[in-house]
Amino acid sequence: MSLKCPSTLPIVLDAHKKWVTTLHDAQTLIENDIDLQEKAAQGLCLKERRVPPEVLGTMYSEYCSLINQMYDAYLNSTHLQRAPYIKPLISVFMKRMYELRNELVHLIVNDYIYVDDSLFQTRRTPFDIQIIIPYHLPLECRDDSMEHLLQKMWADALARKNAPPPKKVESQNVFDDDTGFPVPAHQFVSQEQFVNDANIHSADDTFSGIQITAEVTGRYMQLKRQCVVDTKRDVLLGLIPDPFRKGLNYEEENNKMYLRKRNIRTKLKETYKTAFEKENTRLVVMKKDDQIDDITDHVRTWFREWFYGYGFFPEYPYEIEGGTVMVIRGLYPTIQEKKEDDERYQASMKGKTKEMLKAEAKQAKLDAIQKELAAKEQKKREAEQLFRLRCNPLSDPGYQPQKSQVMGDIVQVLQKYQAAWSIYDQFPPNKCPEAFFGYMQEILTEDVMGQIHLDCRKYVDELMRLDLKLLIKAHQEMYKSVGWKFPKMPTRKKPKAPPVPKPLKINDGVLESFHKIFDLGLVSKPTNKIKEIIGDLNFYAYDVNIRDPNAKFPPPSYGDIRRRLILSCVYGSGIEPGATRNKAVMLLGPQRNGKSFLVDTVCGELNAVKIDITPEVFTAHVDKPAKALTEVFLAAKVFQPTVIYMRNIERVFCKKVAPEDKYLQAKAMAGPLSKLIKQMIPEDKIIFIATCSSPLIAQTKPMVTLFNEIILVPRTDYNSLRTLFYDRLQMIRSMPRDYCVQALAQALQGYGFGVIVEVFNRVLTPERIVRLNVTPLTPAEFLDPIFQIGLEATTMEEYQEFVDFYIANSPLSMERPQFEKINSIRAVLYDKLVKKTQS
Repeated sequence: MSLKCPSTLPIVLDAHKKWVTTLHDAQTLIENDIDLQEKAAQGLCLKERRVPPEVLGTMYSEYCSLINQMYDAYLNSTHLQRAPYIKPLISVFMKRMYELRNELVHLIVNDYIYVDDSLFQTRRTPFDIQIIIPYHLPLECRDDSMEHLLQKMWADALARKNAPPPKKVESQNVFDDDTGFPVPAHQFVSQEQFVNDANIHSADDTFSGIQITAEVTGRYMQLKRQCVVDTKRDVLLGLIPDPFRKGLNYEEENNKMYLRKRNIRTKLKETYKTAFEKENTRLVVMKKDDQIDDITDHVRTWFREWFYGYGFFPEYPYEIEGGTVMVIRGLYPTIQEKKEDDERYQASMKGKTKEMLKAEAKQAKLDAIQKELAAKEQKKREAEQLFRLRCNPLSDPGYQPQKSQVMGDIVQVLQKYQAAWSIYDQFPPNKCPEAFFGYMQEILTEDVMGQIHLDCRKYVDELMRLDLKLLIKAHQEMYKSVGWKFPKMPTRKKPKAPPVPKPLKINDGVLESFHKIFDLGLVSKPTNKIKEIIGDLNFYAYDVNIRDPNAKFPPPSYGDIRRRLILSCVYGSGIEPGATRNKAVMLLGPQRNGKSFLVDTVCGELNAVKIDITPEVFTAHVDKPAKALTEVFLAAKVFQPTVIYMRNIERVFCKKVAPEDKYLQAKAMAGPLSKLIKQMIPEDKIIFIATCSSPLIAQTKPMVTLFNEIILVPRTDYNSLRTLFYDRLQMIRSMPRDYCVQALAQALQGYGFGVIVEVFNRVLTPERIVRLNVTPLTPAEFLDPIFQIGLEATTMEEYQEFVDFYIANSPLSMERPQFEKINSIRAVLYDKLVKKTQS
């Protein structure tokens, strides 16, 4: 079936040209990255403190930009056979990006990384290297059937909660309000007539007043219509801007375009499925028997080659390895390799008894342990030597970039794409439009033949395994007939089968166990987005982080957390195979600082279900917390992607439970929670996110070991608050455009966003907004609600306690103190050098 060339083919070709340019940029970036690593392997070290962050930061920003461009190309692609080759490229590039980020974290000794110098060089902004959340991920993360089931569970829970009361029997009589006795019909009619008469008399009295009012209203409406006409005329002439014209939103328009492309792909998939089934039927009838004969001949030829070349038949490849496909791909040992292995084996076994072999194996284990300990000791001595050298600026060897563990995968995936599509990318569009839109019939036929070949080979392998047993038996009889003993052949080690997850059975019993979770209102589906997090970025931290020797680590700005949430929570939940998987993440920061809202933004970006297991709403209302928690994780697995949320997790691991909090049964979740998180498999799109506001009251070690990552939530800063107040106030039309919010932002630093939003809503009520034209808003109006809440602002000294707790329980717990010690020693040496040069 030939596809009709679309009228929008020029747009498709423009998107393809953009993809080819992106692919060329990717090849250039990989070449530069490989060149840097090769030089580092040869001993290259980057001198001066500001050079390594600049070099690695440039590489990091290039990979971030490349990932965004590839996501855009994938979403704009309308070719069904090319798109599956793009996603593996994105995954391996994302792995490399995470590698570089981790390297920068340990280089700068700061979990919030900044790459300002690289942004200057590449002419980018921090927003350009923020990894986007692709439009298709929330749409494809959950099946439609599961979404319908989720909606049904909510509806059933609401129906159980709002069960209608029993209906009362209504009487046909008309009763008096006071006595309850029936009112006579003639009396009821006379009362109605009395009301009508009263209305007529009242209308006669007010007729003259209505006539005057109508004349004034008519004149007013005439003037209003003339004013509207004049305004429209001035707008059309361009004399004044159109106040009601809505400007274009780039993100909304871009998503509309992605949606159109997605709908096109959906229709193309239906056409492709029909063509695939038709071609499969045709080829099965015409080619399947020939395929079976060809594969059988190939396997028998392979048997003969081994029998005459080696003297024995080969060991048949295991089904886990793919059968004789392993032979075709060249992964099975050749005859020459087998002979060499036999010679080495005989040499190692010559003249040795079983006891000697056991002693050698035992000694080999001891030697391996000693070698490992020696390597650790050597690494420790090298680290101490490097520490001493870095303390002196004159002997500092510099920084040696680390070797990438995924560069081989990147090259392999890129070569795979080039082998499949480099020729088709150069086809002329006017002659071969099917190379850029829809699918290519030739590739479809190749895919069908490949699938038929695999099915036939699996069938032939089962038969030839039986034939091989018969051939080996006949060979043994041949040895026996001449009086020789058939040698015992060493067998290949059977590879371990990959673990197969147990299928999740969803039946009425399982769904009934979820009723309690839904009835308690624990399940919700937030729609907030990370772009709704208001906050500025820290444009000062990079310069002070790379100072030599007076490096400082100022707290991050509130806007810096957006990038952390995307990388650690959204992608870390398991939706992207190239991202670092995080099963559990802690949000550490002052109370009422917007941590719950941050969790809601993660749920909104993932289109995830949020299950709240905070003790006040969960364990306080259940009899068996451990069983209920197991049901929560089962529900999370059924309705994934899921975010399991808990507020103030320090109460689960607190050192001493207050008497008034014992009813919460919070500590009963400590053991089951840790066990259930460990049982998550990598394929699960589930993440546990908890907030912590008082970490010092908890047992630190068991609480911290529960999480893969801890994110320090920033304290509210001046510019973030200024942005919040300016955006919120400018949404009110009666507010002056030049209203000064600097005083508010300066006075409310340290108050959490939760407190500030509550105060804002208390002050700017609808009644107060109506009176803004009469009584202008003053900053003092925000002070009384702040005092009424009774929560003081978090000072820098109090916030430093959170920073210290984070550093002490993070991967930087050893590196940060060492870095500070190096800086203090270098500062003394720098002072001596300055005095020496001055003297």
